[in-house]
Amino acid sequence: MSRRVVIGTRGSKLALAQAHKVREELEREGYETEIRIIRTSGDIKKDRPLHEFKGIGAFVREIDLALKRGEVDVAVHSLKDVPTQRVEGTVIAAVLERESPCDAFVTRDGRSFEELEGGSVVGTSSLRRRAMVLKLRKDLKIENLRGNVDTRLRKLSEGIYDGIFLAEAGLIRLGIHEELKYQRLSPYTFVPSANQGIIAVATREGEEELASFMNHDETYREAMLERFVISYLGVGCAVPAGVYAESAGNKIRLVCEVLGEGGEVKARVDERVSRDWSEEEVEEILRGLSGLV
Repeated sequence: MSRRVVIGTRGSKLALAQAHKVREELEREGYETEIRIIRTSGDIKKDRPLHEFKGIGAFVREIDLALKRGEVDVAVHSLKDVPTQRVEGTVIAAVLERESPCDAFVTRDGRSFEELEGGSVVGTSSLRRRAMVLKLRKDLKIENLRGNVDTRLRKLSEGIYDGIFLAEAGLIRLGIHEELKYQRLSPYTFVPSANQGIIAVATREGEEELASFMNHDETYREAMLERFVISYLGVGCAVPAGVYAESAGNKIRLVCEVLGEGGEVKARVDERVSRDWSEEEVEEILRGLSGLV
């Protein structure tokens, strides 16, 4: 008889779409599966900006605690939500192949970010996106926006905002990227959050083989490089920073941008590192930035 695997996840449409991708991989290996929805702090306290949850993993911690207690066997996360400090006894056992790392900008009438009139209202709860907007368009008005993808799109259609930001990977996973007209923002100028577009699968320590077969090596190298950068610089969701690693042959292009809350560029790196990078190699590139963050 095949082993039954309980998959822990948030209950949003996007989170469930991600959990189903993991379920398909597990069932292809012969496992029986069950999806269990776990509510997180980020789901419950929707009136708080995400940066106020500094260090606790607003969309992650409760699921990882359920994993540690044995209530679920694997946990499925958006890797960008996962703090570099893990819940003791749990480990990231695999990452799936990355979807788009880019931010998507959606307007009611199809106008681009550059075409919006001065004074237009754009919605985001992300300090990074807010700072990126101010870097490029200080003439726009930024209002807080939280909620799942459907909620954000509804508020846009109701005229509360002239434009909103979403992760393109989420639109792809929900299957609405082809019907929704949006602008893909360049990851080199509107630098994405570290690990954006990557699904992570966590297990208990010692049980990594339950998920390690689905690990995508190239994505893993990029993801761990991005995570090393944010750890080395000591930046998280409470600091406006974007980090993006992109493989190209035997090199990885690393783009890192740290901004002030007003959009001023405090530090930027755009360099190539080895495909099999070492911490020492990356530290050499970042050493001059640590005092600026």
